[in-house]
Amino acid sequence: MRFLDENLLEHLQRPEFAELYASLTKRSYPKGAFLCQPGMGDNRVFLIAKGRARVYLGYEDKEFNLGILSKGDIYSTHTPAFVQSLEKVEILTTDAMTFRQKMLDDPEVAKSMVGVLGGMLSTSFQIIEGLVFKDVNSRLATLLSSEATRHGVTGPDGIVVQIDLSIEQIANLLGSTRQTVSTLLNELSRKGLIQKLERGKFLIPDPAALECLANPQGF
Repeated sequence: MRFLDENLLEHLQRPEFAELYASLTKRSYPKGAFLCQPGMGDNRVFLIAKGRARVYLGYEDKEFNLGILSKGDIYSTHTPAFVQSLEKVEILTTDAMTFRQKMLDDPEVAKSMVGVLGGMLSTSFQIIEGLVFKDVNSRLATLLSSEATRHGVTGPDGIVVQIDLSIEQIANLLGSTRQTVSTLLNELSRKGLIQKLERGKFLIPDPAALECLANPQGF
């Protein structure tokens, strides 16, 4: 569920970007901590150096997950979204003004930031589409199919996808409950659409069949 296919962290560690990289300060957060949240009044930019964090919108008792930030992803605290660590997280951060000034010398950084924001927008539309047109089963199939397409490893028996999230974390992403997602995963397994290899790791024998379940009416 990461937003960038390329690792921006590796890009910034090149010798020609030593000055920009040196301006970043390392911070650590335990599991469940908020890296940022609306109204905190701190306008900073950060890169994920280790771990993963979920980005979501919250209103009263409802949450709408926008995606997962993982190693190499970049984000800004100046948004109306919450960013909460899914595990121990390390970030490299600087204030937005410093980053903006140094970014002028490296258009690849700006390109990557636009990629993250574009990913957020795309995911937002997918959430709206899913809530309006799809049930939880289709949303789960969409998640698995999308991850298989973007990051899956093709083998002799199908595509192996490493989501590396707990059932509860997957449920949060889908706007469902742990019990419902667990039941649906077992059903997909019973039908032969997936095989659970280990925690967060699945084999998809027939990606086309899973895609049909993800888009039952061509949405």
